[in-house]
Amino acid sequence: MKFDAVVIGAGPGGATCAWELARKGAKVLIVDFKRRPGIPVQCAEFVPLQLKHRYPHFFIQDSVAQEVESMVHFTPWGEVVTMPSPGFVLNRDIFDSRIVDLAVSQGAEIMLRTFFRGFDNGNVILENVLTRETVKVRADFIIGADGPRSRTARLTGYPIRSFLATAQFMMPLLAKLKDLLIFFRDYIPGGYGWVFPKGDKANVGVGVDPEFGVNVMNSLKRFKEEVTSSGIVANQIISRTGGWIPAEGPVEPSRGKVLLVGDAGGFCHPITGGGIANAVLTGSLAAQSIIEGDPEEYGESSMDFLGESLTRAARKRIKYMKRWDDLEFIIPKTWIAFEEYWKED
Repeated sequence: MKFDAVVIGAGPGGATCAWELARKGAKVLIVDFKRRPGIPVQCAEFVPLQLKHRYPHFFIQDSVAQEVESMVHFTPWGEVVTMPSPGFVLNRDIFDSRIVDLAVSQGAEIMLRTFFRGFDNGNVILENVLTRETVKVRADFIIGADGPRSRTARLTGYPIRSFLATAQFMMPLLAKLKDLLIFFRDYIPGGYGWVFPKGDKANVGVGVDPEFGVNVMNSLKRFKEEVTSSGIVANQIISRTGGWIPAEGPVEPSRGKVLLVGDAGGFCHPITGGGIANAVLTGSLAAQSIIEGDPEEYGESSMDFLGESLTRAARKRIKYMKRWDDLEFIIPKTWIAFEEYWKED
């Protein structure tokens, strides 16, 4: 089989790229090992309002769990900082599936329960997870959209090596929230805790830097006790999830016929962990570069849009967040809601 592009990963970055290519007439194959796009959900699910303005067709009624207005930060030294942050907490499974459906409606093909094995003499090697049947396909371009621990990135050069570990519960809210809640705590080293509302429920999670040697589940259990005792959520776990967040910034997104988008290319904010909107944007930019016949342009365009903000955050993580002993100094230097973050070091 021969395709113009094989997209490894059916998340928002890969699906957006497939949709953009397919609607311009390209023959596209989407490959994902999951049973269904977007499941399991492995993130806190927030996207900024601007994403809907740019891609309104990605948003259907059920894909949005709740609109939010601001981000409220709770510091260990008692200061509470509110930052306007209009946007949406998604139902990621529905959101991801919607973009995939749009790609398929434009002619893209999809193979689920299929694992990307690697390359062989110009072929892309795929394996059915259930039958172990191997399929070889040819493609002019390969889109690596296979997440933070991208096999595509590893097989084509420099992979991401620095991560944050995350763990999350979904829990019932005791009262509805209109804002995102962020908590900085000494027992969540190198990261933060969050409560992101979804109607009568909330994503309650933590992200920690594994280099501190702290078990992420222990941090999450302690954070759960805090937000439960403070009356934010009921002491009931509806579901559990977790994953990894790239924490070093972009990593050579354009590699010849291989283009890396979203988390696979390191396009996730190394401190906040925000990555959905960046995945969509880089998926779109990768597709545009292929359509225009200049795939090398993708490396430049993606860095023009996102490189400065992500590399700034990566530098700050390295400079300030390898210790976790003076949070009143560290947090304002490394979090976007504080004026100190935006000052040149």
